[in-house]
Amino acid sequence: MLYSHDVIAHFLTATNQKVSQLILNYAEQRSSKTRSSAHYPAGASRLEPLGVLSCAALMGFASFGVLKEAIEYLYEGIKEGNGASMMDENWSSFWSMTSVVIVKMILWLLCQKVAQVKGSDNKYHVDSTIEAVGLDHWNDCLSNAVAAIALLFTLSNELFWILDPIGAIIISLYIIFSWYSTGKEQIEQLTGKAAPADFIDELYEMAANFDAKMEVDVVRAYHFGPKFLVELEVVLPKDTLLFESHDLGMELQYEIESREEVERCFVHIDYESRPYDEHVVSKVPELRERYRPYKQSNSAVSI
Repeated sequence: MLYSHDVIAHFLTATNQKVSQLILNYAEQRSSKTRSSAHYPAGASRLEPLGVLSCAALMGFASFGVLKEAIEYLYEGIKEGNGASMMDENWSSFWSMTSVVIVKMILWLLCQKVAQVKGSDNKYHVDSTIEAVGLDHWNDCLSNAVAAIALLFTLSNELFWILDPIGAIIISLYIIFSWYSTGKEQIEQLTGKAAPADFIDELYEMAANFDAKMEVDVVRAYHFGPKFLVELEVVLPKDTLLFESHDLGMELQYEIESREEVERCFVHIDYESRPYDEHVVSKVPELRERYRPYKQSNSAVSI
């Protein structure tokens, strides 16, 4: 019986990938159905990063199991000096993994070509979904190549048996690190990490050029799952009629939300700039009492 840790690592990776693809497929279908519903007023887009986190945990636990087993096998083989005797020659596993490397390489090259999409501005843009699929194929290609090389040396000469568990350790560490990086990125998106500065600058430019009477005060954009939630605070003249300010705010909201990266946009219209963060004021009683102009004006009229 072949007892190759590279083969075990490869088998667990392939199995977990199938489960991960089912999870991601379900999450993507559920998250992209509607922007909002009765059950999910803000939409279900955050289901997608939760699905990725589930896959990261699954692959991480499986890789830790293979890592533990490979280290124990390596220790026992060195201690007892009979590591080579624990393996039988089986070249079918090597040729199987070699064929997987070739197929994955072809799929990766295909994704690299298809990912370049020509947009309406006649410029080529990278499709992030296809790019992610291509990256997965590339990771598979690397892990299977390491497994095949380690198994080749092991089967060619029994003195190289040590490369089998070492190869499994390398694969496991690589998978753990790659899924850790992916999981970390998804956690940052779920916790509302700020959008890149250049994206915020683009939003500011859009709002500033939207209407001559409108002055942009504050632009906030942060992750709301894979996409962004945008908050705009704009200033209009005090004598602007209510219906006009409302319609301008709605038109600006539609303009911002038409961007593919934006999940939702909230436009707050004011008649003057504020030297403070209104969300901070609402949490501090002393500041809340100081910055309540409507209540203060009504109190003065009552007196």
